[in-house]
Amino acid sequence: MANNNLSASPPDYLGGTARYLWRRIVPILIEQYSVQKLDRTIVESLCINYQIMRLSYESIKEHGTQYVTDNGLIKSNPAVSDIDKATKNLRSACDSLGMTPTARAELLSITVDDDETDQAGIAEMLKAFSDS
Repeated sequence: MANNNLSASPPDYLGGTARYLWRRIVPILIEQYSVQKLDRTIVESLCINYQIMRLSYESIKEHGTQYVTDNGLIKSNPAVSDIDKATKNLRSACDSLGMTPTARAELLSITVDDDETDQAGIAEMLKAFSDS
C-alpha cells in the first residue's frame, strides 16, 4: 500500500517563513488531522499566505499604514490590503484542514452522524437475520 502521508519536508520552492511553517505544522497535521498528499495544495496555500502576512506586517512596521509620496499625496501602504487578503486565505485553509474550533466541531459532528448511521445499519442487518 502506498504511503499517502504528506512529506514533513517542504517542497524545494518554498522558502523563508513558508518553509519554516511547513516544517513546524505538517508533522502535527499528519498526527492530529490525518492530512495526506491530497491536501498538499491547501497546506502550501497556508504556508505561503502566512509568509505574505508576516512580510506585509514587517512592511507596516517599517513604513506605517500610510506614506507620503514624492508629490505630497498620502497613500495607503499596500501591505495593509495584503495582510487582509492573506488573513482571509489563512482562515480558509485552516478551516479546510480542520484547524479551527468550528471546523473541528463540524468534523466531529459528521463523525458522530456516520457512527450513528453505521450502528443503525448494523442493527437493521441483525434484525433481518434474526427474522429469517
